[in-house]
Amino acid sequence: MLETLIPLVVNKSVELVVGILLEKFCKWLLSDANIKNANNFLKMQILVLYLDWVLRKTSLNSLSEESEEKD
Repeated sequence: MLETLIPLVVNKSVELVVGILLEKFCKWLLSDANIKNANNFLKMQILVLYLDWVLRKTSLNSLSEESEEKD
């Protein structure tokens, strides 16, 4: 009887601990500060992608020609 009771107690304990940890993780994940940080990170990534696109679109030859015309 003890052999079947111990695994049941261990399984229930693990379920409770994992449930509490998951609940705390979800609260942390959906906190206002975390959402603001994620929003700022997303904006920065969009800006970097846009700048990368602009730089790839502009050829190096045209940039050197523009600098020579200014001199």
